[in-house]
Amino acid sequence: MGAGLVGTRQFAGFAFGITVLLVLGALDDRKHVPAPVRMALQVLAVGAGMCFFGEVYLQNLGALVNGVDFELGGHAIWFTIFAAVGVINAVNMVDGMDGLAGGFAVMVIGTIMVVAAGSSAVNIVLLCLTIGSVLGFLLFNLRMPWQRHARIFLGDAGSLVLGFVLTWFAIQAAQGPSAVMDPITAVWLFGLPLVDTVYLMGSRLLRGKNPLAADSYHFHHVLQRTGLTPGWALYAWLAVAGAFMAAGLLSEALGIGEGARFVAFLAVFVCYSILMNAWWAKLDSRDRFVVPTSDR
Repeated sequence: MGAGLVGTRQFAGFAFGITVLLVLGALDDRKHVPAPVRMALQVLAVGAGMCFFGEVYLQNLGALVNGVDFELGGHAIWFTIFAAVGVINAVNMVDGMDGLAGGFAVMVIGTIMVVAAGSSAVNIVLLCLTIGSVLGFLLFNLRMPWQRHARIFLGDAGSLVLGFVLTWFAIQAAQGPSAVMDPITAVWLFGLPLVDTVYLMGSRLLRGKNPLAADSYHFHHVLQRTGLTPGWALYAWLAVAGAFMAAGLLSEALGIGEGARFVAFLAVFVCYSILMNAWWAKLDSRDRFVVPTSDR
C-alpha cells in the first residue's frame, strides 16, 4: 500500500486531502475560521482524501490485549478519522516556535524512511520529496548565523498539511501485510505532540475553558519560561521528541509486547501531566518570565 502512489486513485486522495487543508489553513491564517468549520473540513480531508480515495486507514491497533490483534472491522473508518484529525491538530499545535514543526517532521519522516527502506510499505520517492521540501523550508525558518530571524513561516496552511502528510505515511508504515512497524510504535513517533495536546485539552476542560482555545501552556512555552533561548528551547524540545521515538523503536526491537508498550505510553502520559502541573505551578509562583505569545 503506497508503492505506486503517483497517478493513481490513492494519489488523488493524497492531493485532495492536502488541498482541502491548504485552503482551510490559508483562510484561517487570513481570518479566523470557526472551530466547527475547521473540524468539518479536517474530517472531509481525512474521510474523503485519506480513507475513501486513498484507502489509507487503520485496520487494526495491534496486539494490545492477550497478544491478539485488535481488529477495527466496521469501525475502521470513523476511528481513523478520529485518530488522524487528532494527530493533525497535535502537529498544528506544535507550530508555536521557529523550526519546531519542521524539525519534528524531518525526524518523523527520516525515521519512517530508514525503517521502510527496501520495503513497499510507503512511497520512498514521495517521502524523499517531502523531507527535501521541509529541509528547504527550514533553511529560511530557522535562526542561522546569516539570518537572525525567520524569513518564512508555516502558518496553519503549512502545519495542517504537514500533519496530514505525516499521518498518512505513519498509517501506511504501520498497517497492512507490508507494515514495517507496529501501530503502537507509530504512536510513540508522535509521542510528545500527543501527550502535550491531550494534557492541554484536559487541563483546559478542568479549568472550565474551551479545550480548543489558544493559550501559552505548551511544553515549548515551559522551556522558554525557564529561561532557555528560542534556539536552545528548540533543541531541548526536539531531544525529548526524539527520546519518545527512540523508546518506541527500541522497545519494538527488543520484542516487548504491544500491550506493555501501550501501558508504558499511558504511564508516560500520566508522569508528563504530573510534571507539567508541578512545573507550571512553580513558574507561575515565581512569575519571573514573560509568557510567550499564545498559539493553538
